[in-house]
Amino acid sequence: MPKAERLRAANSRYMPEHASKYGLKVMERCKETGNVVSVRCQFCVYFGAETDPDIPRQRAKKKTKMTWTNSFRVDRYQHHHISEHPQEWDRYQACSHDDKVKFFENKVPLQNTMLAHFNSNGTPLQININASIVDTIIGDMFFHPDDQNGVTRRTALKLFVRKEDDSDYQVTISNPMQFQLIVAYITRGLSFRQCEGILADTRRITGTFTRYFSNSKVSHESVP
Repeated sequence: MPKAERLRAANSRYMPEHASKYGLKVMERCKETGNVVSVRCQFCVYFGAETDPDIPRQRAKKKTKMTWTNSFRVDRYQHHHISEHPQEWDRYQACSHDDKVKFFENKVPLQNTMLAHFNSNGTPLQININASIVDTIIGDMFFHPDDQNGVTRRTALKLFVRKEDDSDYQVTISNPMQFQLIVAYITRGLSFRQCEGILADTRRITGTFTRYFSNSKVSHESVP
């Protein structure tokens, strides 16, 4: 057997120290031998996948909990942690062995927290808006004539995608819950800038990172 294959075979065996070293939990053992059959990523359970709002993604982060079955290669653990949990993985690596052993104690699984529901994208919401409303009210009346061809106006109108029949524009809301919160804030009399500030504070305090509009970065500069 070539040396590279021997190394991969050796690295694919589960070692007891993997649990604390890589933040894993044994999920299943062979009834006959007692050997470990599968392990699960604890970061997936308690923290979920991290999302950086400043890095556009073509696909949403997976919400499944990563499990390895009959293949326990440390390079795959590391690749997963770096890709899905970079900040928590860095924090974990800085801990002592004793702290790692207790790292997940008394933590509530992410799915049982309010954060999981607030930050859940769910099924994207698509809204069709009459073309004249977008072109006239949003495209023209919301902006000063001097800003008709400005960057701010173009950025705001990127949210609206013209449908093939040209009768409507379509807006895709990737996080309906956050969108509904913004609508509720506005009905209470808050300004666009106040809504943005409240949502930003909520994200900062609760640790949420997703945006409520898909494929667009919204800031106070894009709000007239």
